Parts: sequence; C-alpha cells; structure tokens
Amino acid sequence: MKRLPSIFISCIRFPRTPWKWISVLFVILMFGFGTNLLYEKLTRLPPLEAVEQGLGKTLTAQSFRYAAVAKRTLDGKESVISDLTGEKNLKGVHIKGTIPLIKADVEVYQYPDAMYRRDSLTQGWVTVPSTGRANMEQLIAEINPLSAFNFNENIEAKYAGQAKIDGDTCRVYEVMARGQNKYLELYWQDFNYLLWLDKKEGFIRKAEITAEHRDNSQHILKLSVTLWDFNESFEITPPPI
Repeated sequence: MKRLPSIFISCIRFPRTPWKWISVLFVILMFGFGTNLLYEKLTRLPPLEAVEQGLGKTLTAQSFRYAAVAKRTLDGKESVISDLTGEKNLKGVHIKGTIPLIKADVEVYQYPDAMYRRDSLTQGWVTVPSTGRANMEQLIAEINPLSAFNFNENIEAKYAGQAKIDGDTCRVYEVMARGQNKYLELYWQDFNYLLWLDKKEGFIRKAEITAEHRDNSQHILKLSVTLWDFNESFEITPPPI
C-alpha cells in the first residue's frame, strides 16, 4: 500500500488539543469542590444546635427591620391577612402596613413612655392614653414576627441545604415546634417552619411558617418573614403631634 505524501498528511492533521491540561484543571476543580463540601460538613453545627443558636441570637438583637406577610388559604382561595413592615431598636418600635382581613391600615409608634397611632379617618396622629395601651400593645405583640419564634422546648430540626438571601449564603432548616404566641396557638396547630440562617452571622434572615386551622385542616395559614439590619444603628423618630 502506498503511503500518502507527507505534504497531504500535514494538510489533514487535526490541531493538537491540550487534553492533559484540561484534565489537570478538571481534577483541581473537583478537588476544590470536594474540599469545600467536606469543610462545610465538618464545620456545620448539628441542626438542632444551629437552630437554637440562631433563635437566641435573633431574639436578643438590639435592632432589626422586617417585612411580614400573612396569608390564608380556604376553599382553594388565598387571601392576605396582613402585610406589614417594621423596625425595632432599644428605644422604640415602628410598625406600618395593612390588615385586609379587617379592612384597615395600621401605623403605630411605641416607646417606653408613649404610644402613637395614625387615625385611619383623618390620617393624623393620636396619642394613645395609658388606659388604652393594653389592647394596642397586645396587637403589636401579636403581629411582631419574632413572637412566632418563641418555641417550647420540644423542637425537631433538619438541615435542608443552602440558599442565598440578598446575596448572602444561608443554611436552611426545616423545623417542627410549638410556639408560645397565644394568638396563633388559639386558632392554629401543626406548625412547620423553614428558617434561613445567615451562614456568617447566624441570624434568621427569612422564615416561612405554615399551620392548619384547629377546626378545618383545609384552612391553611402561611406567614412569610424577612429580616435585616440586625444590630444596626438607626433612629425611630416619633411622629409630629
């Protein structure tokens, strides 16, 4: 058999591909990925311990801001119970939003020695007298998103992976527990929680809570909360009276 001329072979020769270097790079990447997984697994706290630490740190924060939306599903129809934003520091609390369930807007400032609410008709500010503060303080306690995290001792927690909240990596945990919010416990049962704990800081950055109505298992509550600005310095200025 005659051999092809070398000039012809050079014309059809395929370019040399640096497979060796691609293989080395692939091995390095896989090694780094595996190392990160191993480090994550070795440094991650047991689920229950991580949740308890996250709860403790979040509940004792000196300041934070939040957004909370509560919805219910009944007969296949979803409706909003409340849609609120709030901020809290050592000097006071400011809450603003709507409660469609009772067709009302709400805005309240609470301080140790004074409380103010916006009048829904005049849109002006009213000083709440000391004799009427109990009901308003109860409302604030009921719609405070952190009140849903006051658990009894029996807590079950399960690690559910990682996710990002506003660019920050969080560890996600599934939690089954009973809370100590009398308002929620009065109407709802079988609470399940999804908690996003900031990987660096340990705060609860997001939570989703679901529960069933005590009288109807098809009546479902869903509360979604996001929190930020933990221990940040900001003012809560009283409204002009």
